[in-house]
Amino acid sequence: MKGRDPTVADWIAEGMATIALHCACGRYATVKLSDLQPTMRRSRLGRNARCAACGKQGAQVMRDMDAHYEAMAATGWSCEPKPRPSG
Repeated sequence: MKGRDPTVADWIAEGMATIALHCACGRYATVKLSDLQPTMRRSRLGRNARCAACGKQGAQVMRDMDAHYEAMAATGWSCEPKPRPSG
């Protein structure tokens, strides 16, 4: 069963402010959700995105992980490995 195709408004409702678009050439761009139409769906955004570096149309739409980790760090969470207690 395929999941629901979220809209920009759905992401904003989740508290997200940005998303990342990844091109097959390896480049990525961060996009402000407030710059997009609230009714735009993830699939349309991915199909219509064009890479500024190589010109290829189409991109993988992903959560902006830089913003995600920044928000997590603000709560005190860290992904740094901690040494195991000796004993």
